[in-house]
Amino acid sequence: MQLLQITTTPMKYELEIEHARLEHNSDFQPTADVTTTKPELRIQSKNAEARIDTYEARRSLGIQKIGDYIDSAAQNGKEAINQKTREYVEIGKEMSNTYAGATISNIYSQKMLNQSSQLVTVFLPSTGADISWNPAELSMSYEPGDVSLDWDTSSGMLSYVPGSVRMKILEYADISIEYLGEPLYVPPSANPDYVEPET
Repeated sequence: MQLLQITTTPMKYELEIEHARLEHNSDFQPTADVTTTKPELRIQSKNAEARIDTYEARRSLGIQKIGDYIDSAAQNGKEAINQKTREYVEIGKEMSNTYAGATISNIYSQKMLNQSSQLVTVFLPSTGADISWNPAELSMSYEPGDVSLDWDTSSGMLSYVPGSVRMKILEYADISIEYLGEPLYVPPSANPDYVEPET
């Protein structure tokens, strides 16, 4: 007969395991610096230019500036002096021939006869106006606009979460020992249920 009944209760527990992981910060919002350049159109225009120079035409009509008048008077004086010098040289040369019967009165009379008037036809003004011109000019240059984006390419932060193991004990282990027999009394008469044998 089995006197002891041993009952064992194993321990009950739960394991909570969390693996190690990398977490990415998903709150990152990309940003960019925007730089814009406006388009530009440049137009440069230049009107036509006409230049009319009537200086030579006015000069041919006798309308002279002070400088021209002084130059003309000097030139005329120089020519008159040269002409008179030639005349006096010729007269002196002819006077040297008086031994051949030439007289001074005849010489001067011949000079007076040689001074005959001459008719000259002149169209005034003798030259036209000097006309020059520059055509009109138009130049255009165009620079297109531009948009540049400078993106912030920095990535989000990565964080390391280490793994963990947690044990949750639901029930501790237990051993139950139950005595199935009856107690032994020494002496046997100590048993409350002791009955003396009949003699």
